[in-house]
Amino acid sequence: MFNYMNCSQMMFGSKVKYGITYKINQRSFVIYRRKYLHNYKVNVVNENLEGSKGLELKSMDIFLCTKIDKVVMYDSLTFEEVGKLPVSLLKTETREPNEVIALAAC
Repeated sequence: MFNYMNCSQMMFGSKVKYGITYKINQRSFVIYRRKYLHNYKVNVVNENLEGSKGLELKSMDIFLCTKIDKVVMYDSLTFEEVGKLPVSLLKTETREPNEVIALAAC
C-alpha cells in the first residue's frame, strides 16, 4: 500500500474524528481531521418518531415502536410494517395528549 502521508506511525482518537501522523526522529507531526461524518444510516420510515419508545423481540424477528396511541410492529430484516396494536387511552384534561410511555416484554 502506498504511504501518501509519508509517516511511520498513525494514531486515531477514540471517536476516529482526528488522526495524528509522524515519523521517527522528526520534530513535528501532522493532525488530520475527518471532513465528512457518514455512518451509512438509511432512513426507512418517513414519519416523525420523536419521543417514541422501541422494543426488540428477537425471538419473533420484529421490533415494536410506539406512536401516540398505537404500537406498530416492524420486521427486523426488511423494516416493513407487520402490524399495529391500537391502545385505548383516557381522554386528556390538559393541552398535552396522553400517549404510550413504556413497553415491556414478558
